[in-house]
Amino acid sequence: MIILDFYYVTLECLEKSLGVKKKILGQVKAFKSFGFNVSLIKTVRKGVLSRVFEMQKSLKINKNAVYYFRGFGFLFVFFKRKLRKLKKNGNILVLEIPTPIITSEKEFVKSKDNMLVKKIKCFLFNHSFPSVLDYFDLIVEYAPEDLKYTQGIENKFVYISNGVDVESIKLKNKNESNDINLISVANISNWHGFDRVIKGLYEYYYGDNKLVTREVFYYCVGEGDDLENLKKLVSELNLEKYVIFPGAKSGKELNNIFDKSDIAIGSLANHRKGLFYDAALKNREYCARGIPFILASPDPDFPEMFPYVFRVSSDEGAVNIKEIISWYERLIQENPDYSIEMRKYAEEHLSWEAKLMTVLERINKLSYENK
Repeated sequence: MIILDFYYVTLECLEKSLGVKKKILGQVKAFKSFGFNVSLIKTVRKGVLSRVFEMQKSLKINKNAVYYFRGFGFLFVFFKRKLRKLKKNGNILVLEIPTPIITSEKEFVKSKDNMLVKKIKCFLFNHSFPSVLDYFDLIVEYAPEDLKYTQGIENKFVYISNGVDVESIKLKNKNESNDINLISVANISNWHGFDRVIKGLYEYYYGDNKLVTREVFYYCVGEGDDLENLKKLVSELNLEKYVIFPGAKSGKELNNIFDKSDIAIGSLANHRKGLFYDAALKNREYCARGIPFILASPDPDFPEMFPYVFRVSSDEGAVNIKEIISWYERLIQENPDYSIEMRKYAEEHLSWEAKLMTVLERINKLSYENK
């Protein structure tokens, strides 16, 4: 190891999203375990421009260090001058892009912002990308990027999947009830597809065929833009008894809900935002907790032979609750200790230390080349 000073730079408000906060703190912990002297540079202000100005003051220009930026999106236009100075001072610049640039570009176009705001964001975005990529030595992404942004700099890109701080996640207790409890934990958005679960419960309880073999309840944990739509759907389908909205939960309260849950729900409608893969943090947290889960999109960390994932089609159809029950009953019969095996898998394959090892190797190689 040559370079010890490491600056993790993010413009995101860590208190706004628990998932983002967990991810960033988990990465910081992993980089510290690699031997770096890590400083987390973040902002606390709410307004976009005020956060930009705060970051401009906080971001000091040092020499021979690693600067790890977590994507600012369309705001990078305000940092080009600083990036240029950092580059001239012999620093290694790394950029992590949480969502492919091409996907973000499409989201700007389809956003519900008024026309003026949309034009401003698109203007800033187009003046940030692809030109800002030239300043970085290494670009970390979680899914393949469009040729529009990679052409000529393909060697800069490294693709990883999300990790978790396994030690900080409690292994769930076994649910002793005869009921089957489903759980999802998210900042609830339309593309999570939780409406597919609710519609599946309606078919299970009120369909033409008598499907009910065991009572099934669904705990939809979290807040978000789509929450009111889900509540309305539950009311329309007369499912208030079976679908519970506890709100946003964390710590002991969240652990208690997991302890009485049997199956977790991942994202079931990534196709609604044009994505046909999955690398969600919650999938990895579910595995670390030892709770089997349901996915619609392929996730590279959970191959087809991984027995603790129930896969549904990536479309608008209601999930088949009867099939899920049969799968789960077969699972616990064949392997009563499945939670322990899932936890072991998470420890060996899903930790941030494991995920960031490729990034560490590339940084070490760059530091030797710059020596």
